[in-house]
Amino acid sequence: MTMITPQSAAPDAARDKYHVYRPMLALIGFAEGTDRKRGYNETLAYGAFTGGDVDLVAMTLQEVDALQTRMLKHPDNRFNSSALGRYQIVRTTLRAIRKTLKLQATALFDAEMQDRCACYLLGLRGIDKYLTGRLSQDTLINNLAHEWASLPTISGKGAYAGQNAAVSPDRVRQVLAKVRERHGASQPAREIVVEKEIDKPVVPVSVETEIRKRTDQWSWITTIFGSGSAGLAALAGMDWQSVMAIGALALGGLIIALLLRRQIVCAVRDVRRIIEG
Repeated sequence: MTMITPQSAAPDAARDKYHVYRPMLALIGFAEGTDRKRGYNETLAYGAFTGGDVDLVAMTLQEVDALQTRMLKHPDNRFNSSALGRYQIVRTTLRAIRKTLKLQATALFDAEMQDRCACYLLGLRGIDKYLTGRLSQDTLINNLAHEWASLPTISGKGAYAGQNAAVSPDRVRQVLAKVRERHGASQPAREIVVEKEIDKPVVPVSVETEIRKRTDQWSWITTIFGSGSAGLAALAGMDWQSVMAIGALALGGLIIALLLRRQIVCAVRDVRRIIEG
């Protein structure tokens, strides 16, 4: 008869998809008493209602369901329970898991499947909400006590009448602390980007000087052009209205050039002021 212990079934941590929850799974196996004997192959009352030891890990989910039905019909089963496997999952619960997770009837009830089912139940009871700060530890402990009768409520008593808790609330808290620690370690590290201080301004003073120089040249050219055009027009004998129009155009060009010069210089100064803080 095959004996599958938690130690022999647990995969390497790097490849263990349930690594975060493994401390809690171990506590359940201890509290339920299954780890003391056959672990994943254990049944209620250590085989009292199954006709002896069975290889659960080699059975399909359909075969396990049939076995649990026979357990419930056993005349000596005063517990009226079909709990089996490392985590002592009963038939009603296992059927609900199969339906929700859409598990095939031919899937094996091996160690990986049992871990998966137990982690699903942990999730239903709120362990993921607890890990993300959306559920208090006390509430989670009480929730878990209603899923596994061997676990205590925060008062230290079992959730069900006549059922004594196998561990203390402090023990559960210690295990949950380990789960939280693993959860934190499994999260991707955040990259903190530190901006490098700019040693030199993006717009050097020399650029600002060059812009000022070129706009001054443009003002000088437009002034010469305006006055020169007016003088040539007068020499050519044009009437005074035409001379005034040409002069106005030249003056307008000069004003535009001055405004553009002012905007460019101000923009450059604004950029420098932002850069220099």
